[in-house]
Amino acid sequence: MIKPKLNKPTTSENKELAEINAIKREREFDLDRSIDRRFKIIIVSVLLLFSLVWVNLYALQITKNEEYKQKLVDFTKSYIGIPSQRGVIYDRNGEILVSNAERLSIVYYPPANISSTEEWEMAKLFIKHFAIDNTSLYPRDLKDLYIMKYPDLVSKKITDEEWTLYYDNKLSDSDIYQMKLARITESEYLSFDDETKSTYIVYTLMNAAPAKSIKIIKNDCTIEEIAYLSENNDDFYGFDAQIYYDRTYLNGDLLTSLLGTVTTSKQGLSSDYLLYHLALGYSRNSVIGKTGIEQYYESLLKGQESTYQVTYDQKGLVRFTEIAQGTNGQDLYLSFDSVLQQNVERIVARWIETESKNKVRAYFKNVNIVIMNPNNGDVLTMLSMGYEDGVIVNDTNRIFSQAMSIGSIIKGATVYMGLSEGVIKPGEVIDDAAIKIKETPIKKSYTYLGKLSDIQALALSSNVYMFHVAMRLGGATYKYDQGLDIDIAAFDIMRNYYSQFGLGSLTGVDVPYEATGYKGSAILGGHLLDFAIGQYDTYTVMQLAQYISTIANGGKRIEPRLLLKATQANTDIITYQNDVTVLNVLDNQMALERVQKGFRLCVTNGLCRSLQNVSVAVAAKTGTAETFVVDSKGNLIESSNSLVVTYAPYTKPEIAIACGIPDAFSGIKSYDNLCYKIVNEIMVYYFKGR
Repeated sequence: MIKPKLNKPTTSENKELAEINAIKREREFDLDRSIDRRFKIIIVSVLLLFSLVWVNLYALQITKNEEYKQKLVDFTKSYIGIPSQRGVIYDRNGEILVSNAERLSIVYYPPANISSTEEWEMAKLFIKHFAIDNTSLYPRDLKDLYIMKYPDLVSKKITDEEWTLYYDNKLSDSDIYQMKLARITESEYLSFDDETKSTYIVYTLMNAAPAKSIKIIKNDCTIEEIAYLSENNDDFYGFDAQIYYDRTYLNGDLLTSLLGTVTTSKQGLSSDYLLYHLALGYSRNSVIGKTGIEQYYESLLKGQESTYQVTYDQKGLVRFTEIAQGTNGQDLYLSFDSVLQQNVERIVARWIETESKNKVRAYFKNVNIVIMNPNNGDVLTMLSMGYEDGVIVNDTNRIFSQAMSIGSIIKGATVYMGLSEGVIKPGEVIDDAAIKIKETPIKKSYTYLGKLSDIQALALSSNVYMFHVAMRLGGATYKYDQGLDIDIAAFDIMRNYYSQFGLGSLTGVDVPYEATGYKGSAILGGHLLDFAIGQYDTYTVMQLAQYISTIANGGKRIEPRLLLKATQANTDIITYQNDVTVLNVLDNQMALERVQKGFRLCVTNGLCRSLQNVSVAVAAKTGTAETFVVDSKGNLIESSNSLVVTYAPYTKPEIAIACGIPDAFSGIKSYDNLCYKIVNEIMVYYFKGR
């Protein structure tokens, strides 16, 4: 075999190979050095990490051991709150409207590690010594009792096929439960004796959610029952006596709808706001305001609960240790005059009883009245009385939630607007001739009133005068039986002026909910004319009270107030003062004085002349608004609202009254203004002897 002949590398090639090998060796060295450096970094990092962990462990176990032990104890501590008395509510003269009545109750707090069987036996013992009413159990309750007592028997009511579907996740726990309920027969769930039913009631109360809380087992206990429990406390593990407080109304149903209601300790906090109230420091069974003043001023009335730490002794019985003493809620002094309220209610009730027999008042609903001090917004009297289920009741919530058309009442604001906008001049005379717009019915006053000034138009309640104010405001040129081209911006201008008196705006009265009324949306020329005479938007009687008060006091729109002040419980120390709030001031005194004169002329020589029998000078304005009701057959029946606003004395007003009666009469075009009669009697009573 012949070997191939190999060429020897040249000197230059040897040199290149040497350089390549050197580069390789250098790279291998750099790689080793890099790996070595990274390894060292990792080792150092791990050592630092272990050092940090060791330091923290040392701090946790040695240095801060006691601190963390205390934190653990604090975290696992259990607390409960015991409610204090709510504040007392007084009228402006110190007469008690709402107070608190003690209620003795037997309560239960579960001992540690007590079993269901032990609780059932405890419930059996309880009913032997304390009467429990079991008549309130419904069939559903008795079925639940049957399921609890006979679980195996009830389970057999579910077929094998149904259990298979359940295990295949095709039926839920709820489905199985509903099947069990449906298959328990009446004879089965009615088989329990009174002792078992009473025991079940107590047992259910003992296990009411949440688990770690005080459960009320029996309310309205006698002194003898509480004494027996105290003497035999060792036999009734977890049971104790507790005093709760119920709201009591010392004047019967006087203003009860406005004063409002509270939850019971059994009802506790509403689930809708549970987390919110718990964050504020309430307990789950806290009494809390639900409606009216009780709700609006909850933060003042509620008081501060006493806080107790829950611990257990060696027997597993609960022990309560007071760690924060509670304080009673603040007392409230309201603006109401109880004596005036009672007398006005008597007057109104008598008129309701009499007039409800009148056929033209077949759809008459309720009489709504507010009496205010126009100088500071104090609401002296407020009522909304009418028949409900054959009994006259007072639901004052309608005063600020029920809106109605107010008719001619609004004309004072219309004249003020006309004078302020310069579309009429003070004393300007306008003929009361009927208005006819193309393709619409004639618009006129209730009768032809001749030529009238602005003041006379208010005294005699001219519709036509107000129509001309509206047309001029809208930039229209009126021609008989022709179209009416109105600038729709006039609707906003008019609404803005009315709101300056409180009409169509929130009055600011301190109640939980207040309506502003309906705002009309149609924008034809005829609608602007209707707007000017109170036949377009709707308003509440509270807004009417603010309206007439603004006129009476010289142009200040003042927030109506129900609360005057709050004081520390059982003291004269003022904790909150509800100051007078002026919302806005009318800036045209000349125009306002014309309105005042028009309202005064209504009494001296206008439609309000019957008010002359009041012993002081009175200013007033009446109103009738056309509306309709739906009868029992679904037919629309024409009806009318009756209204009056008034104040007195004319030169130095003390009171302002607003009255509104929805659907005061029906079936005829005109009838006596019942508000006028009622308000007249109230005025005579109030100023008697003056």
